[in-house]
Amino acid sequence: MKSTFRQSMAWLHTWAGFTFAWLLFFIFITGSLGYFENEIGRWMKPEIVVVNETIDDIEILNSAQQQLNTLASDADKWYIAYPTTRDPFIKISWLALANAELGISKQWHEEYLAPYTGKITPTRDTSGGETLYRLHYNLHYVPVVVGYLVTSLATLFMLIGLVTGLIIHKKIFIEFFTFRSGKGLRSWLDIHNIFSVLPLPFHLMITYSGFVLLMGISFSPVIDATYGEGRKLHRQFYDASQAEIKQLQTTILAVKDLSLRAVLADTKVRYKDKSISYLGVIDRGSNYNTEHMGFEVWLDGSEGIEFATLITYRVVNGQVQMEESIGKKYSAGKVYDVLEHLHEGLFAGTYLRWLYFISGLLGAAMIASGMIIWVKKRQKNSTTFINLIDKINAAVVIGLPIAIAAYFWSNRLLPLSMTNRAAWELHTLFIVFAVCICFCIVRAPDKAWKNMLWLAAAVYALLPIGNMLTTGHSLLSSARQGDWLMLGFDVSMLVFASCFAVAAVLLTKEHIAPEHTSDINKKQKAELGT
Repeated sequence: MKSTFRQSMAWLHTWAGFTFAWLLFFIFITGSLGYFENEIGRWMKPEIVVVNETIDDIEILNSAQQQLNTLASDADKWYIAYPTTRDPFIKISWLALANAELGISKQWHEEYLAPYTGKITPTRDTSGGETLYRLHYNLHYVPVVVGYLVTSLATLFMLIGLVTGLIIHKKIFIEFFTFRSGKGLRSWLDIHNIFSVLPLPFHLMITYSGFVLLMGISFSPVIDATYGEGRKLHRQFYDASQAEIKQLQTTILAVKDLSLRAVLADTKVRYKDKSISYLGVIDRGSNYNTEHMGFEVWLDGSEGIEFATLITYRVVNGQVQMEESIGKKYSAGKVYDVLEHLHEGLFAGTYLRWLYFISGLLGAAMIASGMIIWVKKRQKNSTTFINLIDKINAAVVIGLPIAIAAYFWSNRLLPLSMTNRAAWELHTLFIVFAVCICFCIVRAPDKAWKNMLWLAAAVYALLPIGNMLTTGHSLLSSARQGDWLMLGFDVSMLVFASCFAVAAVLLTKEHIAPEHTSDINKKQKAELGT
C-alpha cells in the first residue's frame, strides 16, 4: 500500500482491474451481444419465414391453434408468439407434461409457422442468441451457482475499479478531450480515459445493477437467516419479494365461451392502441376444463421502463375475471424490476439498443486497454511472465471475437442432422478460443497481436459469403425480401471486419509505438500507481 490516499487507490485500481480483467472482458463482450439476442437468434435459424405484411390476429390464432391441437393436445401450457419488430415471425411453444413411466420430464418445445400457409417450418437445432447471452453470467461448463458466484465476485471488483478510477484521476474529464498520438504508454492512457469516461454512466449502471441482480446467490446467507436454507425456502423469499399488484375486473364473457379467441377479442376492445405479442393457455392439466385453465395475453406498447403488460383471464366463482398485473407490490421488487430493465435494456428501442451495445463494447475496450497498459508499464523489466500476460491479452482480446465468429460459422457448417448440434456450436466457440490461446502463447507478442487481428478481419468478412453459400441469403436477397434482421447481421459482420482490419493496419504502422514506462514522468507514475 502507498503513503497517500490517492496512491493507495491507484494500487487498488490496478489490482482490482487486473484480477478479473479477462473474465470481465468475456462478460462485457457476451453481455453486449445479448442486446441483440433476438436478431442473432433469427440469423441462426435462416429457415424461418419472416412476416412482411400485416396478418389478421384471428388468422394467426386459427393456424397456431390448429397446429397446437395436433402437436400438443396434452401439453400443460400453450403459447402463440405474434410477429413483432424484433421477432417478425409466428412461433408456437408448449410445455409437455412429464411421463414418469417413460422417464420423461417436463420439457418446452417450439415450432415456427409459415405466415401465409400456417404450416410448420422446420428449423435447425441451434443454441442461438439467447445461449450466447447467458454466457455472460453462467459461464458454461460450471455449475450454475458457481457461475453466478464467480460473476458476482468479478462484478464487485469491476465496481471497485470504477470507483477508484474516479478517485485517482483528478483531471479525468479534462484529459478526456486530450489524445496524444505516437506517445507510447501515454497514448494508451489517453485511449483508456476515453473508453472509461465516455460511457461512464453506463459502466456504473451496468456494473451496479448486475451485482444487485445476482445478490440472491452471492448474498444467500442473508436469505438463509430469515427463510432458512434450501431451494424451496429460497423460492418463498423470491415469491414474496416479487409479489405483484393485481387489478381485477369482471367481464361479460360467458364461462362456456371462454377460449383464446374470446380473450383475444375482449383484449383488442379494451386495449385498442396496443399490439398483441403473446397468447397463452396455462394450467391445461389433463382434463382441459376451462374452470381451471388460465388464458394469458401479453401486450406490447407500454411506455417508460415497463416493456409489456400481462392480462390473465380465469373463471372465479362462476364468472370470468380479467386480472391485470400493474407492478410489484413491495419496494424491493420495484427496485429490482427497474434495475433488471435497465441492465437488460428490455424497454429499449432500436437506437437505444445500439447505444447499449456500443457502450458495452466500450466497456470491453476499457478493460482491454487497461490490460495493455498493465503490460506496457512493466515491459522495461521484461520477464517471461510479463510476455506471457501480453500473449494471453492478445488471445483474449482478439481470440474471443474470433471464437464468437467460429460460433456463427458452426451454425452454418455443422451437419443439420448432427446429434447435440446446438451443444456443439458452443463447444466450437470454446475449442477455437482455446486454440487462439495456444497459438498466441507460442508466438512473439507483437506477431500474435497482428496475426490475430488479421484473422479476425478475415473470419468476419467471410461470414456474409458463407451465409450466402450455405443458405441462399445474400445481402441483395435479404434486402429484396425485407428480411432486415438477416441483412443487418451480415452488414454488422462487415463493419466488425473493417474495424479489425483498420486496427491491424494501425498496429503494423506502429502509430502507437511500444514505448516503456521510462517515457512518462514521475507525476504520471504517481497518478497511475505501481
